[in-house]
Amino acid sequence: MDKLFNYFQLLFLSTGGILLLCIVFAINPELAHGSISGKICWFHFSALLFAVSVLFMELTIRKSRFFLSLPDVLLLLMAGLILLTYNPEQNLQPERLLFAAQLAVLWFMLRAALQAHRELRVFFITIIICIGTIASICRISHLYDQAATAHPIFNLMHEMATPEIFAGYVAAILPLCLNTVLRFRNSNKYAWWETRTFLFYFSGLTALLICLTLLTGTSQPAGLAAAISCTWVGWMRLIGWDKTKKYFSKHHRLFAITSIVLIFTLTGLALLESITKAETGSRRLLIWNVTTKAIMEHPVSGTGLGSFPVAYARTQATYFTSDNASEKEIQNAICPDYANNEYLHIGLEFGIIGLLLFMLWLAFFLFYGIKHRQIGTSGGIVSLAVFAMYSYPLQLPSFWILLIFFSVICVTDPKQRPLMKQRNIPYIGFIAAIASCILFFEQKNSYQTYQEWKVIQELRHDPDDRQLASRYSHLFPELRHQVDFLLEGAGYFRQTGEYDTAIFWLKYARQLSANPDIYYELAMNEKALGRYENAEFYLEDISHILPAKAYTFYMLTQLYAEPDFYQHTKLISSANKVLHLQYSRQSGVTEKMKNEIYELLQKTDQ
Repeated sequence: MDKLFNYFQLLFLSTGGILLLCIVFAINPELAHGSISGKICWFHFSALLFAVSVLFMELTIRKSRFFLSLPDVLLLLMAGLILLTYNPEQNLQPERLLFAAQLAVLWFMLRAALQAHRELRVFFITIIICIGTIASICRISHLYDQAATAHPIFNLMHEMATPEIFAGYVAAILPLCLNTVLRFRNSNKYAWWETRTFLFYFSGLTALLICLTLLTGTSQPAGLAAAISCTWVGWMRLIGWDKTKKYFSKHHRLFAITSIVLIFTLTGLALLESITKAETGSRRLLIWNVTTKAIMEHPVSGTGLGSFPVAYARTQATYFTSDNASEKEIQNAICPDYANNEYLHIGLEFGIIGLLLFMLWLAFFLFYGIKHRQIGTSGGIVSLAVFAMYSYPLQLPSFWILLIFFSVICVTDPKQRPLMKQRNIPYIGFIAAIASCILFFEQKNSYQTYQEWKVIQELRHDPDDRQLASRYSHLFPELRHQVDFLLEGAGYFRQTGEYDTAIFWLKYARQLSANPDIYYELAMNEKALGRYENAEFYLEDISHILPAKAYTFYMLTQLYAEPDFYQHTKLISSANKVLHLQYSRQSGVTEKMKNEIYELLQKTDQ
């Protein structure tokens, strides 16, 4: 009976783990924002299945054992910090809060599963490598023959995110492949039916495909992350700590000089993209600069989960009005949703304390990875940690799942060494599984909500449909954290003349994002109601955040030209800014704006 229970435990846990890892392929065209909302819904459903598997394991296992480690404590501290800094009255990001809670309980469920079944470790690593194979084949096929890869399965990775994000994902799998190749390099190369030989060839093929994928792309951060992580794996596998210590004791001066050169080389490589891509690099450096200033305004407590866009925009406006910014910075300014550096992003939202907790969390993953000889997964964490310095991987659910699996494999002892009895905490997996089930039922209606939003988007093309207003209002409580939904609904209400409702929705969106369209929509609605001072306020507000945005001054010029709000001096000033701003790109829209301003000035002169 014990063997039968053990078999079913492995079957259920492995199935749930596969579904969790396959989140990267979860794209649902039936849902609005199907590439992200589809992944979130898939995650909650697969987490529920994994929770049921863990419950079955806890109820049928002879002795439930859970050995607490320092990363477990750090995770609980980070979860507590998120709750402390979150504003429950505004509740601006309920989905992200729920996702963070589900990730925390998934961590403990995986820890319990791997402590009970050591064989799952190799199984999950093999599945991750398999996902890297499929992803790379899809990407290469799409690049070389887009017509032949029109089938949705080949477009999954293409629609996952930007090419840079995709490259960062497969770059995190590459060190895992390299470690498997080096681990089984002494296997019998002709006995391909043996597990060790099969994994050797399979991992080598996947590594080759991922390298081809990275070479065909243009993501230098992903290439840098892959190079550093693979160097880490190669060093740990081929040299190791002992040989390094002996060499250091004999050649400590040479070692010190080499380390300094290596640090400067890596720093130069880190800034390579900023040098080779002037506009992208300048914009990224500006974002980092402004984010650092925003962190200094709230160094301890942070601004809370999901508050980055608004906090960043407020600091950028202060920076630009202080006359310390250069013309190049003003011209390249945008209102980003992410910092393009996860450490700065975390530092702004959760303060320096949250950033230190997160960095300690990552550091202990590497410590336990070295201690438990999990070189491949620790290399994957190194890759993610490097890539997170230049992009926003942790804003996407696929990367979080990958990080959780990597980190749990590193932290959980594969040899099950006997530990002190007082550290054994039973039924942690059971408690985490129950919590996961509760969290699932907290969001059980999200699938239908996003499906209904998709239906509304399709019905918007029918101007005679009079039920759209009630449908939008019905979804507002569930989707008020989605800026795109609020903008879309406000645009519809403006078209139907319900200006006050549109303004209410837009003011809520303004708490979530600094998207310039929010300010423009607010100005148009206020102008339609004859409240010109309010319209001027919103346009001036966005002009402080984005001083080189010509469309802002174009709207201000039209506003000052209104007969009931005519202001000649301000009209001339805003018109001159439209005509004399330095545009990064000239386009038909730019020329059209200029022509309209010329015509408006001619009319006012008459």
